[in-house]
Amino acid sequence: MTQPNLHLAKQGNEQAIATFIEKALRTKAIATKVSLTDGCLRIMLEAAEIPDQTTCLKQIYRALLHLQIPLVKSVQVYACQQDQLPVWADQCSANRLGLLKGLAKQGDEEAIAALLSRALAHQTVEIKAQLQNAHLSIYLSSDQTPNQRAAVTLIERELAGFSTNLIADVQVFGKRTKSDSPDWTEEFSRQVPAEGVVNPPATEAIPVSNLLKSRAGQPLSAQQPAQPPMEWTFKFNYLKLGFVSALAFYGLFSASDYTVDGFLIANNGIMMFMHGVNLIFHEAGHVLFSPFGWFIYVLGGSLMQILVPAGICGYFFYTQQRYASAIALCWAGENFWDVSIYIKDAQDRILPLLGGEISYHDWHYLLLHTSSLAKAQPFGNFVYTIGILIYAFAVFAGVYYAQIDQKAETASGK
Repeated sequence: MTQPNLHLAKQGNEQAIATFIEKALRTKAIATKVSLTDGCLRIMLEAAEIPDQTTCLKQIYRALLHLQIPLVKSVQVYACQQDQLPVWADQCSANRLGLLKGLAKQGDEEAIAALLSRALAHQTVEIKAQLQNAHLSIYLSSDQTPNQRAAVTLIERELAGFSTNLIADVQVFGKRTKSDSPDWTEEFSRQVPAEGVVNPPATEAIPVSNLLKSRAGQPLSAQQPAQPPMEWTFKFNYLKLGFVSALAFYGLFSASDYTVDGFLIANNGIMMFMHGVNLIFHEAGHVLFSPFGWFIYVLGGSLMQILVPAGICGYFFYTQQRYASAIALCWAGENFWDVSIYIKDAQDRILPLLGGEISYHDWHYLLLHTSSLAKAQPFGNFVYTIGILIYAFAVFAGVYYAQIDQKAETASGK
């Protein structure tokens, strides 16, 4: 294709795009018609015999991957015999990721390897893929032996999103670059959702205002809990002590899961649940801080998810509900861990975002804007450490305020 025609195709000229695709199909037996409307590129293939779906889609998606037409947001491909209704159809997003997924769906080995490389970008591994008779072999090589558990988990998750029947069994090989034989191998059957990739059900958020409502109808004295003990008595309310002990064990054994790897693997159900709760306030923060300029708008998400539990903590402390204040402070510390994951992902940007591929990454923008992108990891570690200190102090305070107030018992006549 001549350079002027290639330029026209990239500008969205329908005839130039059709010509480019016809050359990519490498046959004159298939007539190509193209229309571009409202960002949707529709491609109709007509032939005396039904065009082979896998072959045609591979060639078309590779061609569009090369073109990268800015005006095109989605692609629809139809194939039919002359003057007949379409026999098969396919569609995908027109960005690089969408086209790679379209190719992977047709069993394209290079596209599969590219998608897996993206999923494992933080592990710095070279990936090759071979597909034969529905058996996919994946070869991972790195300077150090690839982490088997993390790699296989991420590969399983990525492959589960492929809506294709061409892959049934998967075998993963991991080795060091200089090694001739694999250091480990693992085989599994690809898990496919019943109807595509199922999104987790949305949970109904409890408004913060509900948490802060006073107990209407009670006298003021009834709303004010007893003053906290001022010394160690070691006589505890065991229900309170049990709950704060559970928080202590969670922090002790789960704080290490608050990493990019830990989030992607998602084996910690409590962490993922809390992230969903925190995300509600994160998104609300963007809206709340939107009048204060773009930088504050972007920062507002992370800021809000920390300010909400901190504000609840302050409210309980002010109203002398010190044990409840300590529990809320644990939540604030956990939010620092949650934000630290986002910060440490600022360079690689491999975490799934709420708005999908078109969304921007808050901390990539913030650190880039302040010329601090190279410091994403140390800054994330710093925020994580703050969370550790806050959480540890909150647990200590929770144990302290779980004590039974002897003065209150005496005053009540017990």
